[in-house]
Amino acid sequence: MGHLIECPKHNGQFDYRTGEAKRAPVCVNLKTYPVKVEGDRVLLDIG
Repeated sequence: MGHLIECPKHNGQFDYRTGEAKRAPVCVNLKTYPVKVEGDRVLLDIG
């Protein structure tokens, strides 16, 4: 749904771009990490 992902168990929603909690019952934002794709590799910067 647009930029939102939804937990199938609790129906809480998050914006996958920012990790922001968007709908109850979730009230804590998710941590996000920069990602880039190079060929067939996915690179994740976990700092």
